[in-house]
Amino acid sequence: MKVSFIEPYIELKPYIQSIWIVESPVGMSPSENNLAAPNGSPKLIFNFENSIVSVVDGKLQQSKEHCLYFVGTRDSAALLRTASGKTYCIGIEFYPHGAYPIFGIPMVEMTNCLFPADTIFSGYTRELCDVLPDLRSAKRAINLIQNQLAAMLKKRRLQNPIVEYCVGNLKANNGLIGISDLERKTGYSRRYLEMLFKDHVGFSPKVLAGIFRFQKFYRKWALGLPYDKIKDELYSYYYDQAHFAKEFRKLTGFSPQYFTRHISNEFGRRLAAH
Repeated sequence: MKVSFIEPYIELKPYIQSIWIVESPVGMSPSENNLAAPNGSPKLIFNFENSIVSVVDGKLQQSKEHCLYFVGTRDSAALLRTASGKTYCIGIEFYPHGAYPIFGIPMVEMTNCLFPADTIFSGYTRELCDVLPDLRSAKRAINLIQNQLAAMLKKRRLQNPIVEYCVGNLKANNGLIGISDLERKTGYSRRYLEMLFKDHVGFSPKVLAGIFRFQKFYRKWALGLPYDKIKDELYSYYYDQAHFAKEFRKLTGFSPQYFTRHISNEFGRRLAAH
């Protein structure tokens, strides 16, 4: 499997976290336990070749070949698989607060869901979905999508500095800032901040903080560190080892020990390590 990354346009960098291209001559086998762990990022996915089936909380979701999909922020993992054969797809991952200013749809309506983009977004997106299947180059498709995203962003002007500040603080501190800290730093009430987060992020600050806390250790695993090397650091982020194990299982579906010993997950490892 080959994973490569593309730099977002300069005007989209505050909103897009990463753009990647995944190519595999054989697809994703269920036996490899390819897993997309929650990272707080909504996504656009376009499959040039092969469809991708995801299993989230026991429910099957399918993103078909030649179609553009929007994946809302998730608080549980998605197990991924494809039919055997060449697989070629692109993904655009937004920052937790990055999709709402562009699309203008409250992110709370999109959480834990996968939607065909042309059924939920504006005419811009429907036109885009008509053109993408005819393109042969992933980079041309990415440029076309970014052109549309930049135009939509300019039109809507829904950026919110309060949300940007709160998300930035949560991420910089790996989720160790509580809602009371955000209240004090911003001067806004918990109720108002949670209302903003529902529209812009889809989750409350507390849920996003938990995802960022988990991601700190998930990235260490992606870099190849064994569980025994990171467990001593857990107590700075969780009440105890049992608390971490509960959160880890909630966000991946596996215990930390089983995950590090038995889950290869080349796809998730490469994305998380970037």
